[in-house]
Amino acid sequence: MRKFSEVFKDKDFLWGSGTAAYQCEGAWDQEKKGLGEWDYFNHKSNLNINHVNGDVSADFFHKYKEYIDLLAADHQNTFRFSIAWDRIIPNGVGEVNQEGIEFYNRVINYCIEKGLEPNVSLFHYDLPYELAIQGGWLNRKLTDYFASYAEVCFKNFGDRVKIWCTINEPRYYSYCVNIVGNYPPNRKLDFQSYFQYQYNLMLASAKAVRIFHDLKIDGIIGIVHDNGNVEIDPTTKNIKKVHLFGDFFYNRQILCPALLGKMPEETEKVINDFNCMLYKKEIDQKIFAEGKGDYLGLNLYNRQYLTDGTDKETKVFHNNKGCKSKITEGIRIKNVFETSFDPNVKRNKWGREELPRVMYTALKEIQQSYNPNLILITENGHGGYETADSKGFVKDDKRIELTSKFLHYLLKAKSEGVKVHGYYHWSAMDLYSWINGYDKRYGLIRVDFKNNLALTPKKSYYWYRDFIDQYFSGALKNG
Repeated sequence: MRKFSEVFKDKDFLWGSGTAAYQCEGAWDQEKKGLGEWDYFNHKSNLNINHVNGDVSADFFHKYKEYIDLLAADHQNTFRFSIAWDRIIPNGVGEVNQEGIEFYNRVINYCIEKGLEPNVSLFHYDLPYELAIQGGWLNRKLTDYFASYAEVCFKNFGDRVKIWCTINEPRYYSYCVNIVGNYPPNRKLDFQSYFQYQYNLMLASAKAVRIFHDLKIDGIIGIVHDNGNVEIDPTTKNIKKVHLFGDFFYNRQILCPALLGKMPEETEKVINDFNCMLYKKEIDQKIFAEGKGDYLGLNLYNRQYLTDGTDKETKVFHNNKGCKSKITEGIRIKNVFETSFDPNVKRNKWGREELPRVMYTALKEIQQSYNPNLILITENGHGGYETADSKGFVKDDKRIELTSKFLHYLLKAKSEGVKVHGYYHWSAMDLYSWINGYDKRYGLIRVDFKNNLALTPKKSYYWYRDFIDQYFSGALKNG
């Protein structure tokens, strides 16, 4: 049996890349997989504004060996992927699909055979449809359904999987579902649902963590948070209020239960000032206390640059059209806070800041404020438009430029004592980028979606291989 002690044996760092089930697997209706919320949404809803879906995507379900072979040849030593809940339990609760178990067994075993440490997420946005029609994460019953699903996974894969994530980005997931309204079921500016969703997701995570520890699984488990450290525009007048409300809104409702085992002390004040409430039970305090994670995964791209709120009406700014839109990412919450726009910081085609030094400031802040035992950068990279040459090769110099800067700041933080010991580039290959579809590309490996899914490593693929080699040769350990 594999042991967690082997994960960092003879190495102090994990270098890999990541994917998520719906975004890459395809095979949406094969081998008794259940219907997912995204299957239904992308097939049925006019709000699928780019009219694309993940029915086939990168076809990881059938081509997983080709992809894993390429990652191993890139000298990566770990691979992050998620399990589709509806492939394991088609209705979300009840009967287990053995064919789904066997698929993930094949993937896990092949990762290990090729020297890639499996890092497995239990939930990455893809709720089974049968649970979505029961109210989704607003229904407290889902916290128990998720815990039962997690237990099935622990018992089937825990002998080989040593790194687990309960839920990927509960904050951003809730934000897109309930505030932006671009993820199903497309509620917009619904702050009550935004906060309740996160609360229930964190409760589900804590229940799964407790089961993991009760089963005495050899390994570690934690949550993955889309960190956006709050920075205040220097022209801000009410700095304390903006930071208090902003940090709760973006970070602390996730980080406090995940790492401290309790909700933030400011919860009631903030929730009340938003004219919202949380449905909860007294027993939840015990569940959170017993459900602290062993490590923290951070998906890290940007900061949250904020200033004073005004009496202007609440509005969210989000771009899923890329260069077809000039919207810059942000939000204005009446009389609370709003996004400030720094003219000195470049933004990508989807309106998000490109500011690599936030890797350093966020890691330092997390270590100082929460002191996690271990941090893994579970997602970081660059999405953009790309043009391949006649041989399918992509010279993605912008990705290399930004990623190298992010990694410089990561290694600087590590050299100063931050307990960060892993980095996963997003993404391993080109895949479905949720509402954005396939024009927005993140992969180290190009997937030719118009030519039988032909695979071609990009320039960044070879750059990353050389970077990993330099790190383990000792040339980069001090940033």
